[in-house]
Amino acid sequence: MGKVLKTFTNGFPGAVSRAVDEVVLSLRNGSGGNIAFGQPVFLKTDGSNSVTVFDSGMSDATRFVGFAVRPGDKTPDEYGSSTAAWKSNEPVDILVRGSVIVQIETAATPGQQVYIRVSDGKLTTSAGSSGSTIALPHVNARTARDSAGRCEITVKERNLL
Repeated sequence: MGKVLKTFTNGFPGAVSRAVDEVVLSLRNGSGGNIAFGQPVFLKTDGSNSVTVFDSGMSDATRFVGFAVRPGDKTPDEYGSSTAAWKSNEPVDILVRGSVIVQIETAATPGQQVYIRVSDGKLTTSAGSSGSTIALPHVNARTARDSAGRCEITVKERNLL
């Protein structure tokens, strides 16, 4: 039996939220560590056709691919908590177009641009001071941020791949 929710949230990070328009591809996790569900991923520059997470050495989002998503056949209860992740060298399911639930650090309203903070790689809707954030191309908030800090975002066009 399912669990009864006391409050409704936007969902779990990495959950694809509107399957009609989704495009998901799979690339190897070449980050050397875990890639959390809902985390933005970037193509590595070493020619390995693998992805990595954001690091402060990145100066723009030209290698942004999309967002790591949960396996479609597993629920959060089956695949761990909202902190579950793709392990190193595993193939990562990446949403390159469509909507997904992500953890976001600031209040969000529908249509707002989504940025990644250079200091910690977290998502925000605040542009901050010059050089403190990088705009993720074609990515906008779809819903307001809920009480758990989650927001539905939409990748309107494929990036890079």
